Amino acid sequence: MVSDPKRVLLLVAIVGIVIVGGSPNGVNALPLFSDHTGPTEMTVTEFERLDSGCVDEMRKYASSSTGGGKMSKTTTIRTNSADANISIWTERTSPPGADMSTFRVHLDSESDGSSDDACQTAVRYRLTLELSGGSPEGILPDAHGYRVLWLENGNYSGCSASVTSPLRSECDRFTPNAQPERTWANATVSSPST
Repeated sequence: MVSDPKRVLLLVAIVGIVIVGGSPNGVNALPLFSDHTGPTEMTVTEFERLDSGCVDEMRKYASSSTGGGKMSKTTTIRTNSADANISIWTERTSPPGADMSTFRVHLDSESDGSSDDACQTAVRYRLTLELSGGSPEGILPDAHGYRVLWLENGNYSGCSASVTSPLRSECDRFTPNAQPERTWANATVSSPST
């Protein structure tokens, strides 16, 4: 039996080093430590039609907020009529256990997408989403977060993200005029010997 406090601390330190060194999760395998991941589920909790009219007039007001595991967005979608059906569904596009969870929110309406009309009909709506799941925080900070890509009638309409360093949300790459990320390296061309 070990009664010396120094030996007890040494034994605990050795056991901790063995657990950390032998586990693919490292320090997260220790008690009270966890691999904090992004949320695993995104659920539509509220949808409300606020107004309808010409798209230019409807788009003058938009807002969004995030907090307490909820996201709220007020914006506009093009439709063929003021009472057109609008469908909403979400999908997770990241694998389970990812540090950064990625989602897509699809909003589809009865719309031909025509922009030639002097008054293309649009509906302003408010949508609330709830994020849940994922691993909880441990004692030590761990990189985690989420990114949400918004699609209206199959087209990009925005991107929201909340991540901790060193994760990158990379929302810019979804914008309509985005350029692909490039990595440059010098290359040497040798001429064939004759």
